Amino acid sequence: MINVSFYLLNPRAVSQSPVYASISNKVARLRFATGQSFIASYCNARKKKGAKELIKKNTTFYFEYRSILDNLRDTIIRIEMNFLKENKKPSLEQIRDAFYLHIGKIKSESEQTFDDVFRKFISSTESQWSLGSRKHFITLKNHLTEFEKTYGAITLHNLNEDLWRNFRDNYFVKQKKFGNSSTNSNLKKLKQFMKFADKKQFLKCKIDFDELRYLEEIEPFKIALKEPEVETLLKLNLSNTPRLDKVRDLFALEILTGQRFSDIPKLLDNKHVSQTNIQIYQNKTGEKVTIPLHPKLKKHLKSIFKKYPQGFPILTNQKFNEYLTEICILAKFNKIHSWVTQSGKERIPHSDFRYNLISSHTGRRTFCTLALKSGIHHEMIMKVSGHKKYDQFREYVKVDDDDLDLAFNNMLKKTKLRK
Repeated sequence: MINVSFYLLNPRAVSQSPVYASISNKVARLRFATGQSFIASYCNARKKKGAKELIKKNTTFYFEYRSILDNLRDTIIRIEMNFLKENKKPSLEQIRDAFYLHIGKIKSESEQTFDDVFRKFISSTESQWSLGSRKHFITLKNHLTEFEKTYGAITLHNLNEDLWRNFRDNYFVKQKKFGNSSTNSNLKKLKQFMKFADKKQFLKCKIDFDELRYLEEIEPFKIALKEPEVETLLKLNLSNTPRLDKVRDLFALEILTGQRFSDIPKLLDNKHVSQTNIQIYQNKTGEKVTIPLHPKLKKHLKSIFKKYPQGFPILTNQKFNEYLTEICILAKFNKIHSWVTQSGKERIPHSDFRYNLISSHTGRRTFCTLALKSGIHHEMIMKVSGHKKYDQFREYVKVDDDDLDLAFNNMLKKTKLRK
């Protein structure tokens, strides 16, 4: 048998406080809302000697509150007994869910809607996600809601291969004009939800997961700076334009540490800096990274703290990228790049100047690329950049045609060709 007790969520509340139940067995404890609220002043805020019960005796609502707690306890015990009568040994979570079903907080499985199941999917799996992943799933739900406005309601009866193709081809490609990479990124998350719904037997239709096809992808075109370009940026005289000088200093910090724009404030916080390294928890993933305080980074940090003794206000990412483009124009990064994207089956050609393709994230990509070229093992680089999987890290390493020419020219110089 389980033990049942009750407590106030906010025992010091000025007026009403939600009442929570605490149920436990020999190995675990679970707490959950009962749907009731009591006036806190009529309850014992904390257990004191001689005050073992939640409700204070001789108060206005004593008998009413006592009756409510007795009914709640009887309901919870009765739920457990019903499980045991069916020869089922319930978990604490099953007892809680049955209680929620009893008070109408959740619906029975036969009454579940697509939205109900998606919320259940979020709550049951979000503990495994990073903050970034959670944001992406919320974005997916927003897309699904927008899709319904044009193409009709999504239900547990029509969540099948036809809806998948409609969502892919008509919504993402034709309506939203998304590239194949962005479309596939959303589809992979949708498939994860569909597998969850199928495994939990929420789906009311059969589905062949092998028929859920993605779109053909072309590798996205992204920029990583070369070592001479980094040197050019560092030596560029921007003293007459403080706003550009500040952005250059921040961008150099990204290149020297491999961190995202959102983590720059932490890099500039002395409490994270020791004699040998900088240790931070990344904002996007919560991943702890250790950045070696190598001579170039140590010199750059010293320069920043000396240049900005009053502190270092951080710009918005939008302004940062706007000023960074100005800096790269001054640095004469004028090469024209051409590439192709794909939307559905249509291949779309693009071209632009190199300075327009450099953004705050280029610093992180440059760090990974230059570190790998210098001979540092990818696992060591990932410890600094915070990448958990090699496939994710690999996307940050950019090799262009010039790199290929140089590499193979050097190979031929070292190879003695026989006549």
